[in-house]
Amino acid sequence: METKGDIRKKILSIRNSIENKQVIEKSEIIINKLKSISEFKKSKTVFVYMDFKNEVKTLDLIEEMIKEKKRVVIPYTDVDNTVIIPVEINDINIDLKFSSFGYLEPKEEKVIPIDPFELDLIIVPGVAFDKELNRIGFGKGYYDRILSKKRNDAKAVAIAYEFQILDEIPSEEHDIKMDKIITEENIY
Repeated sequence: METKGDIRKKILSIRNSIENKQVIEKSEIIINKLKSISEFKKSKTVFVYMDFKNEVKTLDLIEEMIKEKKRVVIPYTDVDNTVIIPVEINDINIDLKFSSFGYLEPKEEKVIPIDPFELDLIIVPGVAFDKELNRIGFGKGYYDRILSKKRNDAKAVAIAYEFQILDEIPSEEHDIKMDKIITEENIY
């Protein structure tokens, strides 16, 4: 079996080569499917990533959830301690700035940590997944740490493109499986 590093390299290379038009079209299909599942409809507090480099786009979803009065929580990356701090936002035009990595995140003065126990739904990014709901991220364990602190009834739903779903990927005991993975073609 390929290593996580090999898989990461291969899938990121494919993802980085997708045309923007495809990213937008596929993202729209995936987000509409996400909005149709009961885990999303029932959730009051949603943790969602800010898309970066051809990931499934989340900005429109975030704006929509704010309008619908869901509590929207996004990651603030504390690089020094390799942790994600969940931070609630109320207005994408006021609360966000570009991070040193080039994606949007909460401004420092907005960083008031939300307890992961308050989250009903965690929308998870990833590099690769398999049909057993395993996930390969960027290898720093940011999301595993958040997912390990969620309530038992809170759901982890990954959104990804179909080419990111492999038959099998290497997984370890500490890896946390997704509850669902939504692509433009399937829901696993």
